[in-house]
Amino acid sequence: MLCLHKSQPEYYTDQIIKGLTLILLMSRTDTSSITLEWAMFNVLNHPYILNKAKVEMNNLLGHGREQRIMDESDISKLPYLRSIISETLQLYPPGPLLAPHFSSGDCTTVGFDIPRDTILLVNVWAIHRDPKPWEDAKSFKPENLGIQIIWQEHPRKAYSFVSQVVW
Repeated sequence: MLCLHKSQPEYYTDQIIKGLTLILLMSRTDTSSITLEWAMFNVLNHPYILNKAKVEMNNLLGHGREQRIMDESDISKLPYLRSIISETLQLYPPGPLLAPHFSSGDCTTVGFDIPRDTILLVNVWAIHRDPKPWEDAKSFKPENLGIQIIWQEHPRKAYSFVSQVVW
């Protein structure tokens, strides 16, 4: 940004650079806090899910006076907790639209002709609520493995799936 400030000072003022920097810094914490808020909302409104997560954590970390503090290496040993986070991100993505992209060439997707250099917006929120690939797409069910199954069994199909559903 400082190079742009030197080459185009009328566009990249100190105020603009400061604002862009703040946006970049805040967006990282804001997306995490939004996800955490939605996860808490979901588990507090589904007590059986909260209890199942507590049992999983107690089995790993202990409980009462024998309980230890969770560290980063424990996350891989808590599949239900990871499922809660994945399901939260599916239902409430912190960024419902991905950054705009340009089509690299002419193509046809789901019956639509898309010319080269067309600006494309990917609506993640709509993809995650599509009832075709997701059983009961609007309900909070951490037991749903959803896209994780597609990624594990067919990593290339996940990209194809996204590109076909988006348009």
